Amino acid sequence: MLSEQLKSLAFETSIGDIVKTIERFRILVVGRSGVGKSSLINYVFGIKDASVAHYKPGESNIRQEFVSPENQYFVLHDSKGFEPGDLSNFETVRTFIEQGSQQHLPLKDRVHGLWLCVETPTAGGRVFERGEEYLLKFAHDIQIPVVLVFTQYDRLVRSKKAELQEEDETLDEVSLRNQSEKNATIAFNKCLQSLQHSLSRLNIPMPHCARVSVRKGYQESVSTLVESTRDVVRDRLGGDAWIMWSIAQRASPSVKMEACVTKGMSSYNHFLSGCMPGSERLLLRDCLEKVHRDIVTCWNFKGEVLDSKEFAYLMLRLSQDDQTESGASHSNIDLISRFIALVTSASPPTQPLESILGFAPNFVQSFSTAVLENTSWLQRFLMTYTVDLVSVLRKLFDTTLTATWDGVQEAYGAYEKSGSRQNLHDRILSNIPQGGHNLKGGEVNGIFRVLFANVMPV
Repeated sequence: MLSEQLKSLAFETSIGDIVKTIERFRILVVGRSGVGKSSLINYVFGIKDASVAHYKPGESNIRQEFVSPENQYFVLHDSKGFEPGDLSNFETVRTFIEQGSQQHLPLKDRVHGLWLCVETPTAGGRVFERGEEYLLKFAHDIQIPVVLVFTQYDRLVRSKKAELQEEDETLDEVSLRNQSEKNATIAFNKCLQSLQHSLSRLNIPMPHCARVSVRKGYQESVSTLVESTRDVVRDRLGGDAWIMWSIAQRASPSVKMEACVTKGMSSYNHFLSGCMPGSERLLLRDCLEKVHRDIVTCWNFKGEVLDSKEFAYLMLRLSQDDQTESGASHSNIDLISRFIALVTSASPPTQPLESILGFAPNFVQSFSTAVLENTSWLQRFLMTYTVDLVSVLRKLFDTTLTATWDGVQEAYGAYEKSGSRQNLHDRILSNIPQGGHNLKGGEVNGIFRVLFANVMPV
């Protein structure tokens, strides 16, 4: 086993290390009462209790930390009732941002991101008051990551739909929807142009913008907000704060995928790149356990199922199929169903987990004692395990944010039946054939990105 010193070197900047350092993503949400901040926060972070709209202006303490028991990876500060015409209110927000952006503060205590929320205009007119303009200028001057969020965008679409219906009652539903969305986009772009002129007077560029709605049919708009937040945090803060954002948010699987590729496999990417000290003493089991834990953390599901030994054994069993000369994968739906029935029954199973799952003779023993070696077999094994794990979690993410055994069974069934598993395993074998050359970490990362791109379709 590696010493603690070697472990810290070998696993530098893994997801687990980032969580220990930053702990939570700290976000400040600023906006007038009634713009839909609570609904947006609940949606993005997958919680139910962000009640930030019931305070009157001036009642709240912006320094108060809101931490949800449903999602441990973010801290919310809210300027409840921020009225941009009240410049004293602006000073309170400005002071908090200034103090929370000081370079000497530990990264975990700094403000990592700011959402300035304004309601999407539906009838033209001025978008900002002076307080909001000043806030954007101040945020630009101190380079805090800020996203301008136009909330309740669906209202603009519905207003354009109502206008079209008045003009032409014969329009069919599809044409009505398409044209109303087109007209809403035109109106919104005009709004942005007007705003750009206003900001140019203040000598500041347009910030990252996102138009959002939490109503059904607008999921893509929230994903855009999540991606914009990731981009501006990565640009302005640098380092790994954007990874913490990827973990905390629960609205965009693509952002989680990016974090998985960038950091989720760092434990063995370091080894494959030849920069892992003491690698000759590092066990495959230890490396894979850390990769598993990092990726599960990144997806940020509620519940303890994914942290269990039983789930890890289940994923390990799926990877065993490719460790044959033929490289053939076999259906495991029935196997998984029987296994889950046993581990969730009232009486604990009497057989060892490896026996229930039908591991090949001596597989668990050889896996537990194997030392990491830069061989094509090991590369295929690590890649197969990781891709299967991410794919099952991706399918689970499509249906729920709470991991249960029933959900795991359904997610794997969807993964298997879609044919994705066989396709991904075939791609891995073609990239890392039996007896092929040993890949470096950068080459493996490139393969992962291609494979994960095939995981994304719902």
